Amino acid sequence: MNNILSLAERAFVVFSLLVFMQAFIPAMRQALGLPIDQGDPISTLFGLLILIFTLFLLVIWYKRVLRVVIKEQLLWILIAIANFSLFWSVAPEETHSNLIILGRITLFGIYFAARYNRKEQLQLLAWTFGIAAVFSLVFALALPTYGLMGRGSVLTPEDMAHAGTWRGVYSHKNLLGRAMVLGGCVFLLFANSNRKYSWVGWTGFVLSIILILGCTSKTALVSLLTLLMLMPLYRALRWNYSVALPFFITTVSVGGSLAIVLVSNAESILGAMGKDLTFTGRVPLWAAVIDKISEHPWLGYGYDAFWLGLDGESAQIWRMLGWAVPHAHNGFIDLCVDLGLIGLSVFVVSYFATYIRAIAEIRKTKTGEGLLPLIYLTFFVLANLTESTIRQNFFWVMYVVITLSTHNNFTQEFEQKQVQPEVKKSLTHSSQGG
Repeated sequence: MNNILSLAERAFVVFSLLVFMQAFIPAMRQALGLPIDQGDPISTLFGLLILIFTLFLLVIWYKRVLRVVIKEQLLWILIAIANFSLFWSVAPEETHSNLIILGRITLFGIYFAARYNRKEQLQLLAWTFGIAAVFSLVFALALPTYGLMGRGSVLTPEDMAHAGTWRGVYSHKNLLGRAMVLGGCVFLLFANSNRKYSWVGWTGFVLSIILILGCTSKTALVSLLTLLMLMPLYRALRWNYSVALPFFITTVSVGGSLAIVLVSNAESILGAMGKDLTFTGRVPLWAAVIDKISEHPWLGYGYDAFWLGLDGESAQIWRMLGWAVPHAHNGFIDLCVDLGLIGLSVFVVSYFATYIRAIAEIRKTKTGEGLLPLIYLTFFVLANLTESTIRQNFFWVMYVVITLSTHNNFTQEFEQKQVQPEVKKSLTHSSQGG
């Protein structure tokens, strides 16, 4: 009976992660003729079900939850700023509704971090991305109405601009590409941490590359290659300092030389990728948004209250650029728009604190799952340089999971180091007394 309940709980986690990454939902909307927005019945129903089960599981595992929650502060400060932004938001109704979503997905992240250890987290992520990858391939090849851009009854200019490219179980090719970048890394880590089923990880990794090529996302391909090149560097953190230091010096020297070459030939390289030095219009967009930030520099415009089209503060940017842009195409700029320099500063400190704990976790582990936190944190930055994913459900859930679980592991290791000398001391006294 316990095995069945454990299996059902894991199935719930995989289902929730798929919902958070918006897999399959676009196809359901298209099949049922539902609107493509957060308020559609499918997203609302799934969100409610996930919240109910999450609250139930938080109560069941409350001891683990409390142990995880009380060890973190910066994350809660950031979330508190987001909640208090309701008082200065330029669109309080939007802020309120999006804060509810933030609370719901944060609760799930707390549960996921408290309930499962790192190895189990990696396994569940592998299942999640495995399902998304397999069905994305099926949708692209066998169900093109759902799996290809430019197909279906309702088409947008964006759909037609990328007609024929793969989008799989997602609504856009870039979403498929971004998911498979992280999925490819997860599969690779799974292959390295589970020798018995390493073939599953390698199969998933190859499938991720096929899907990235099918969606023609050059950004996704570059991101995956970057992460693959960084993996050996991260593994080197486990080496003895006398060996690691020369390795890092050599790597930085080579990397710096390569960066100089890339910068010197940036125009040619970007041209070959179909981009330009403005990153397809992003630089003028960033300049315009930063100018708006200067009007509310410290606290921002309120959580998720800025980008409301012609009805909100974003109207000026739309008219200036002639572009119906949904966000700043940079997660850190968007965070500053929402919560100002104060909110951005808290996030940056939280991120680097988590990054340091992630390095500590790598040094105390020898298996693939130990690399997961640092790989995700690096991916998180890459994903937010030209897109805005900090607030997106799945990516925020994973940031909460990594932040809390690295904090938990780091604290446990520190406590063990403090306890061991005391135990040795008491044993010594006992033996002397005997």
